[in-house]
Amino acid sequence: MTTHRKNSVILPFEKNSIAIPGIGPVKRETYLTTPQSPSHERLLSTLNNAIQIMNNIGNVVPPVARGVLVSVAGILGIVKTTIANQDDFQELVEQCQMIGLVVWHATYTRAQHQFNGTSHRALTKLKNSVDGILEAVKAKTEKNVVSKAFHATIDRNTIKKWKNELIRFLTLFNTEVNIATNISMNLKLDELLSMFQEHSITTTSHSQMHVLIVPRVFVGRSDLVQSATDALLNFHHVALIGPGGIGKSSIARAVLNDEVIVSTFKARRYFVQFDNINVNQVNLKTFLDHIARALGFATPVNAYNLIAKTLSVVETLLVLDNAETFLDATMDAGQIADAIDGLGARSNVTILLTTRTTVLPPNMKWVRLRVPPLEESAACEAFQAYYPSIETSILIKLLSAVDFHPLSINLLAQAAVQNEWSPQDLMTAWDHQCATLLEAGDSKSQSLAVTIETSLNSPSFLKLGN
Repeated sequence: MTTHRKNSVILPFEKNSIAIPGIGPVKRETYLTTPQSPSHERLLSTLNNAIQIMNNIGNVVPPVARGVLVSVAGILGIVKTTIANQDDFQELVEQCQMIGLVVWHATYTRAQHQFNGTSHRALTKLKNSVDGILEAVKAKTEKNVVSKAFHATIDRNTIKKWKNELIRFLTLFNTEVNIATNISMNLKLDELLSMFQEHSITTTSHSQMHVLIVPRVFVGRSDLVQSATDALLNFHHVALIGPGGIGKSSIARAVLNDEVIVSTFKARRYFVQFDNINVNQVNLKTFLDHIARALGFATPVNAYNLIAKTLSVVETLLVLDNAETFLDATMDAGQIADAIDGLGARSNVTILLTTRTTVLPPNMKWVRLRVPPLEESAACEAFQAYYPSIETSILIKLLSAVDFHPLSINLLAQAAVQNEWSPQDLMTAWDHQCATLLEAGDSKSQSLAVTIETSLNSPSFLKLGN
């Protein structure tokens, strides 16, 4: 018997009969599944977002307000895990979300000691009221668990009664808070959601500042910065392409700090790093979780919808650093590319990639900018910013040996400074390491490998092991 499975809604359809000994002919039924309805998908999205928002609000409001959020999250959790007729709970879920956002709006800017008697009483009354609904929901569902019917169906009249009670409780809370604090509480759900997202974005921007800082030594890249900036300001997606250590991430940070970019995107500039995982660890979930964390959300339930909703407000610049990590992923590579296409298709979202691979998500138009080695003069300037006392002729000979590769230049300069090497000491260490690698059978003198070995075998580094 063939069974077709697409989703979890099962419908019987007629087939031929089969004979069962002792019973006789019985009609055989096969089950065909149907996709979930758009309204159910909307409910699940709202439910997951509401749970995530309760968790996020709990991190920023004073302790006196958290009890309400815990009770609201309890109701949402039961609806998600135990209720069979979830679609009937759409309005109640939205009302729960509204309560959490109203509590946040009334309390997040105020310290615990700033709550006067009226405000504190209003929160306590709201919590007690929500607790009453939570207990009623628990009581209705626990009967089904005892009878081993693990998914409860609750009649619509009961759901409507709970929703109306929540509305009444919230109206009373709004009135009391308005009187006590003079804070306007007459806001719609969409307005509160937008305010909360903007608050989350502003908070996240402070935690992102360390990755937005341009390196202290940054030379020879003004043309690339300008090209990338011009393309992004025209809302073209940009890919900075080049080998490891060539300076792609530094260029991306410089772009993010460009005056016009800052003026255009303001706090909506996100730098998402993927250098802490390898291609064998990446799947769609880890990819989305990295972006969500950069936006200020901790391991969201429905990451893609939350990210898309957060990015859909105003012009946003999203930098995905070390993109080869997920573009070359061994798992979910196609789904990851689709997710990037979906985010990039939004008219207000502009994406900047830094990557070693030339294979980019196919359904987006990219401005591809190749990142070459530094020019000779810029390479010398970069080295001398750390180690100025070296003759130009010696320096050019050394830097040409590392192919004017920015990371190699930085490593060599740091090794020379930390070990207090003279120019001759530096050349001796370099020549020795080259000869060692060649004797080991490496027919190509790979400049970065030689540079790293020179640094690792320097006295200052070896001391770390003593």
